[in-house]
Amino acid sequence: MKVKPLRVLLIVTIFISVISISCGIFIYNDMKEREESSLNVSKIRKSLIEDENVLIKIKSNYGSAVKTIKDTKLYINDNGKYKDVGNINKDNILELETIDNINLNNKYFKLLDSDYYVSYKNVEPTDESINKRYLNYIEFPIEVTTKENITYYDNSFKELFTLKSPVTSKVIVNLDDYYGISLLSRLVYVKKEDVSKVIEVNSSEEIAESVPAILYHFIYLDGDSSCGDIICHSEEQIDSHFKYLADNDVFTLNTSEVLSFIKGEINLPKKSILITIDDGARAENFIPFLEKYGLNATLFLVSSWYPVSKFSSPYLEIASHTHNMHTTGVCPTGQGGGINCLPSDEILNDLKLSRETLNNTKAFCFPFYEYSNYSINLVKEAGFEMAFIGGSTKIKKGINPYKIPRYPILSSFGVDYISNLVLS
Repeated sequence: MKVKPLRVLLIVTIFISVISISCGIFIYNDMKEREESSLNVSKIRKSLIEDENVLIKIKSNYGSAVKTIKDTKLYINDNGKYKDVGNINKDNILELETIDNINLNNKYFKLLDSDYYVSYKNVEPTDESINKRYLNYIEFPIEVTTKENITYYDNSFKELFTLKSPVTSKVIVNLDDYYGISLLSRLVYVKKEDVSKVIEVNSSEEIAESVPAILYHFIYLDGDSSCGDIICHSEEQIDSHFKYLADNDVFTLNTSEVLSFIKGEINLPKKSILITIDDGARAENFIPFLEKYGLNATLFLVSSWYPVSKFSSPYLEIASHTHNMHTTGVCPTGQGGGINCLPSDEILNDLKLSRETLNNTKAFCFPFYEYSNYSINLVKEAGFEMAFIGGSTKIKKGINPYKIPRYPILSSFGVDYISNLVLS
């Protein structure tokens, strides 16, 4: 039986079409697979690049101390999920726990000595540090618990952060309207009206009932014997005194801490002392000894005599000894300092100029230890919150903050004299 040519042609055409379609499908599927494979490779490569960039950013934003670069959230780790528990304001310093090997799991940095975290995106490393002097204070035997959704403040009562959950802590500073507590590795303040519970707790720590303030004048370097006065000090004397204080872990105060102590706002350790230096002549020679032993002191500077920059040191506070009224014979009594008899406008102009020159210090020292009700009222009016005299007695809580006594140190006084002041 013969097959008709037309049928053969149709069969061949169908066969060729099937083959062509099959080949087309195969080629299309192969191209699609290749395209998808290429896209997957591209995605993987992109993901790896993104991960690498994130890791670089995490590493660059980590430091032992960081600063928030914007208002941001605080978190806690809730079974691997980071839960929003508060907010912290921009430009706040935070100390972080050490991370030995930073990886992509460290997108949230844990704050030192706390359960709180902050995102790596919202901080950057800083060389600035948090003031930790409060760690030397003795806690009050009081424990407080805050309410929910409470704001915490710095020592200028500027907002720092808010927390949704209550916090329980011992009281470090007790002000009229605020409690100072330790939180996020720093001293922060909470309004007393934002505290839900206050309880008394037991405490065995000894606190200072009184503290001494000592007064130095002029230090003369080795080989310089040009001063034989009883208020001139040798390097040897200063070194021995300061070494004793450092070796015995004596807390060296600043003037604001003295004022807080007088007001009963802080408790100090029994071994505490305020080191003061009067006038400014040769006072720069004290700085190497302060820095050598890590001690703090206050210089009462006659601000017209020397530039403040001459005494630059993180260990030396600068306070006022008038701008230009440290002159004898102006008034008829005592050594005659002008602060006790000059016209009030003249005195106020001098005192205010001194404050402005010395970064608006709140601490003042009367020239020659001489004062009167007249001069005390003018010191108050000029904006000073405390003033120092002589007297050779210890500073006690509740005393007049404009008559703070000090012990003048003479050239003959050895370490035993300093030891007796600290330990008695």
